Amino acid sequence: HGCKRKVVLAVPQFNGLAALLAGTDIIATVPDYAAAALAANGGVRAEPLPFETSQDFELSMAWRGAQDNDPAERWLRSRIQMFVGDPDSL
Repeated sequence: HGCKRKVVLAVPQFNGLAALLAGTDIIATVPDYAAAALAANGGVRAEPLPFETSQDFELSMAWRGAQDNDPAERWLRSRIQMFVGDPDSL
């Protein structure tokens, strides 16, 4: 599209994003469910992107290294991978 962007911050969670955006000219690109939740709490407005996007995207999972071998965490990660990833890779 010939557009450029300047990334000024990245957040690990969306719940504090509205406070970070308040009083600035920063925009955020977030999943539709996050945009709806942020807008419902007030202070920010949600609008669709002004251009088409591909449905192909990379989804990553991250966790604290201290929980890497925790049985409950390993089970949870395997369930997430099973439901949104490739079940054959378990």
